Amino acid sequence: MSHTVPVTDSGFADEAPGRPARARSRAAGRAGDTTARRSRRPSAALIAFLLLVLGLVGFAGWAWSSRLHADDLAAYTALAGEIEVLDRSLTPLGHSAIPPCRDSADGRVTRTYPASTGPQAAELVGYLTQKGWTRGPAAPPALAHLTRTESEHLLTIDVVARSESSLVESLVAHSPASAFGCLGR
Repeated sequence: MSHTVPVTDSGFADEAPGRPARARSRAAGRAGDTTARRSRRPSAALIAFLLLVLGLVGFAGWAWSSRLHADDLAAYTALAGEIEVLDRSLTPLGHSAIPPCRDSADGRVTRTYPASTGPQAAELVGYLTQKGWTRGPAAPPALAHLTRTESEHLLTIDVVARSESSLVESLVAHSPASAFGCLGR
């Protein structure tokens, strides 16, 4: 009887003589035998393709951030240049300039004026409006809030003073920048 029913030491075997190997592996898979299944490893071509796609996505992200950073710097440079021209007319006591991506994504230019010899607020605001800045509502402690668009960035200047006739305490110019553009910096 052993020639018609295949038997092994541990019991019946599913490998009947004359049965193709592919049919045996399907039968083993249907019967719930997971040992007959082989896991497929990814081919070298698939790995190369995935690396290429990841490389292209990485390059596109880098290019976009570089373009955004260049736009941010162009707007900041225009703002800083405007304030330097202002400095030639109205000398500040102290000043600072923080370009985009140094401390935060935004760029700032500040000027502090002497308490006794600084420019009058009306004079400073008048000078800036003549240069193309638009005056809008200001939030205290700012007396005037001025805006202008440069390289599709909204630049702002806040003039801090007690009144139009008083001397200016400080001027804060702000150039918003993209945090995404600062990633690679």
